Amino acid sequence: MIRVRRSAFAVLAGFVLVAAAACSSGSATNAPGAGSSGAAGGSGAPAVNQNDPNSIITSVINGGSDIKSFHLKISLSGTIKAAALKDAMASSGMQITSDVKLDGTAIEGDVDVANSAVHLSANVPAMAMLGNIPITGDVIVVSNTMYYKVSLLGPKYTKTDLGSLASDLPVSIPSILPSPGASAMTAVTDQIDQLRTQMKAAGVVATLVGVEKIGGQDANHINVSVPIDKLNAEIAAQASGGPAVTIDSASVDFWVYKSSNRLAQMEVKGASSAFGSLDLMITVTNYDQPVTISAPAASDIGA
Repeated sequence: MIRVRRSAFAVLAGFVLVAAAACSSGSATNAPGAGSSGAAGGSGAPAVNQNDPNSIITSVINGGSDIKSFHLKISLSGTIKAAALKDAMASSGMQITSDVKLDGTAIEGDVDVANSAVHLSANVPAMAMLGNIPITGDVIVVSNTMYYKVSLLGPKYTKTDLGSLASDLPVSIPSILPSPGASAMTAVTDQIDQLRTQMKAAGVVATLVGVEKIGGQDANHINVSVPIDKLNAEIAAQASGGPAVTIDSASVDFWVYKSSNRLAQMEVKGASSAFGSLDLMITVTNYDQPVTISAPAASDIGA
């Protein structure tokens, strides 16, 4: 039996995020007729060339430490094949008898970067492997404490100290979630810098598609090429025993608000004859708007 230490789609997602950020140092392919024009990229930031996709992406990365808050929506659609799930979850004992349709899966809520607080709600459609019951969930992070509840487990929140949770994990939470402020993007940009040369060699190219409306605002639409051969080579390196599963197609698109040079939307698509298909859409709105995130009432927290 073939074992893949990481899902092919997980490798795709990781590769894509790094490649998209790394393309800020790669070569650009501009839209037909594009010329050179400048736009402010934020307080103290260099002018942004609104006709250069790499300049736009760089402004998004560099402006990350200035963000105070935002509203986030993540949507998933697509179909994961039963055979792939059976292989990936063979040791769990879960009975998988049919393909899993992800349409309708969504996570939405507010992120208060300045106060290190988050409130997200999740909706998962009915799936045979989960008893054909729709599932809802809610997560609140405030004052270094996480509160979460899942509809299958009851109506009340479970309270967990993030410090205690971090001590039980094999990785450091601070290394994944850097603190807000000027240093918030340091860990991310350092990792990007380390991989830029590799990604450029892989043939990552950003193309400015045009200007489209996102939430009623003008946004630059940028497509980032995904070198399938390099992606499949990475998947093969993660496989052990037998041939590696391959990705047949993949695409990545970004939309960046012209007025603020901040991320408006990102879509990642992937398809594999072995795994199925996946469409991930992330939309970000309400930058720096007032948001209040509070802990649940004591009566809503389980013992």
